[in-house]
Amino acid sequence: MVRFLPFLISLVLTVYALFSCIQTPDEDVPHLPKLLWIVLIVFVPFAGPIVWLLMSRAYGNRQQQVVRRPATQPPARPLAPDDDPDFLKSLDRYRDPRTTAKPAEPTPEPADEPEKPRDSKGPEDSPTETDDGKA
Repeated sequence: MVRFLPFLISLVLTVYALFSCIQTPDEDVPHLPKLLWIVLIVFVPFAGPIVWLLMSRAYGNRQQQVVRRPATQPPARPLAPDDDPDFLKSLDRYRDPRTTAKPAEPTPEPADEPEKPRDSKGPEDSPTETDDGKA
């Protein structure tokens, strides 16, 4: 079992590095063309995969330090449903009219009547009943 361990380690490293190299975009491959990296990984045991893994990590870290992405704009739509006026309007059709209190509609005042002058008397001084002469 122990004598197969170096072969298994080499095989696992080779397969991992090969898949990593194949999945890496062409513009992110460090220093050499991708096909040459694949040949090095497959035909140079231990050294090929280890060099690929080290170089790709170092190259990726260097690229991340240089590239600065612009800040993204906040989303145009509201984040929560209770902030969205369209969503709130759509809920009106599910409300029960028996339990929903509607605000009282204001009664429009006639515009053609002149405004009555107010007396200096307060409301407590004004008679509440009409005096028709009967006691």
